[in-house]
Amino acid sequence: MMQVLISELAQEETSLIKLDQSYPVCSPYDAFDAANTMLEVLRAAKSQKND
Repeated sequence: MMQVLISELAQEETSLIKLDQSYPVCSPYDAFDAANTMLEVLRAAKSQKND
């Protein structure tokens, strides 16, 4: 039973990416707003831990 489920999942995953098609690439470079948000979250977590 598990082999059937794993095989079906593997087949679904290979059909997600199609040949001869372009896809957008997400990169963390130049993501200054995201970096600032993450820094604020980390600072808030650190201050809660210290309280």
